[in-house]
Amino acid sequence: MIEIRLVLPNRREFRRDVYHPGVISLSRILWGSTGAGLFLALIALACDATGIGLLYPPLAASCFIGATCTYLRVARPKSVIVGHFISAVGGLIGVAAGEHLFGATALAVPAKLGLAVLLSAVLMQILDADHPPAAATAAIPAILPLPATDLILPLHMAWGAVLAVVFTVIWNRVWFECPPPDEGCERSWFNLGMDKPDIAGVGVCILATLLLCAKPWSEDIYTAGLWILLTGLAILSLHHFFGARVLVTEAEKSCTLAASPTTGGSGPISGSKEKEEKHER
Repeated sequence: MIEIRLVLPNRREFRRDVYHPGVISLSRILWGSTGAGLFLALIALACDATGIGLLYPPLAASCFIGATCTYLRVARPKSVIVGHFISAVGGLIGVAAGEHLFGATALAVPAKLGLAVLLSAVLMQILDADHPPAAATAAIPAILPLPATDLILPLHMAWGAVLAVVFTVIWNRVWFECPPPDEGCERSWFNLGMDKPDIAGVGVCILATLLLCAKPWSEDIYTAGLWILLTGLAILSLHHFFGARVLVTEAEKSCTLAASPTTGGSGPISGSKEKEEKHER
């Protein structure tokens, strides 16, 4: 059943249990919708000021998710930044493959669209960076002119994604902890509920984003920013492989795991709620 909450913005209205799709919240409508529009407007202003070409439609969807669906896993900084970058890469490869296979035939555009989204979906899942709006980043090169060269576009999209993440964090921290703590993740640097490599990678990407903004004045600083951004993306994209658990067969089911817990300890979800309550206090 849909819940309608006609309550003016306050900290309670931005808790995980009510600030999400499925709840028609006055606070979410007012604050989230304003944030989504403001984020994209600021990204467009930054793009005009620096001359960095972007694809706006995918970033518009990212702004909406960041402002109104912040607690979803697809709204994590890693998912937004790496998702747009790797989807641009996969989309350009898919477009090139479609042109090679079908040339100027009637099947060329459908093939390019299908291959672009297919490759971006595969790459996002491999890199643990699922971000649905990034699928549009992959598809657009198949049908529209690009605002940057093929080699630069993925990095430009990562630049726009970093801006979306920064605006999301600043805007939402007025009411609640953002980025929200990852489930089961211990507090680390700066008391953030994120893995240390994720924090480091996002930090490097933010530094690179600032350097890229110097494009109108210094091509050398802009180029250095591209390389630093690529380094940050590598950290975000690859660190999870070093601690991943690999299964090649289905794990045996255990009756003890299915049994309800008898201790009074709190699980990951309740633990996360306690952290949010502590942050509010």
